[in-house]
Amino acid sequence: MNIKAPCDRAYLREPLDGHRSLVAVKWIVLHDTEGGTAESIARFFEHNSSGYTHLVVDDKECYRSLTNTAIPRGARGANTAGFHIEQCGFARWSLVIWQKHRMTMERAAYKTALHCKVFGIPPRFVKAAGLRAGDKGVTTHAECTKAFGGDHTDPGPFWPRFWFMARVRSYYNEGL
Repeated sequence: MNIKAPCDRAYLREPLDGHRSLVAVKWIVLHDTEGGTAESIARFFEHNSSGYTHLVVDDKECYRSLTNTAIPRGARGANTAGFHIEQCGFARWSLVIWQKHRMTMERAAYKTALHCKVFGIPPRFVKAAGLRAGDKGVTTHAECTKAFGGDHTDPGPFWPRFWFMARVRSYYNEGL
C-alpha cells in the first residue's frame, strides 16, 4: 500500500463520546499499539470501549477507526482537541528497531502532515508545557501524560522524534 493512499474504513466505528467541531482539533497525537497489525488493532478498536484512535498504521497498511469529527479515547486531556494516530510498535523498542519499521513511521508522518493541513496545525512538536498552554502542534501520548496525567509513555523514549518531525515537515512542505 502506498503511504499516501486513503486508509481502509472496514472497521470504522461510532464514538462513545460524541463529535466535535474540526476547529477544536489542535494536536496530532502519536501513539504505539504495543503489538498487533494495523488491521488487528482497528478490528479491536471497532468494539472496544476503553480506548480507540482515529488511525492505525503499520509497515503495510493504514486503517481508519474514527471520522475526523469523532472524539476518540486516546489520551487523557487530549481527546476532544486531538487527532490520534497509532503506530504498530512498542514503547520499549530501541532506535534500531524503530528504524527497521521505517514504513510505519513514514506512513504516520505523511498522515500527520496531511492532518496538520486539514486542521490548520503547524508541523512543530509540542511538549507537555505547550500542551497545557494550548499550543497547536504534534505531540505524543507520553507528553500528554506529562501534561494531563496518566501512565502511558508511548511511543517510547527511543522513538525517533526528530527524524519523524523532519519527515512531517517535508511532507507538509510538499503541498500534499
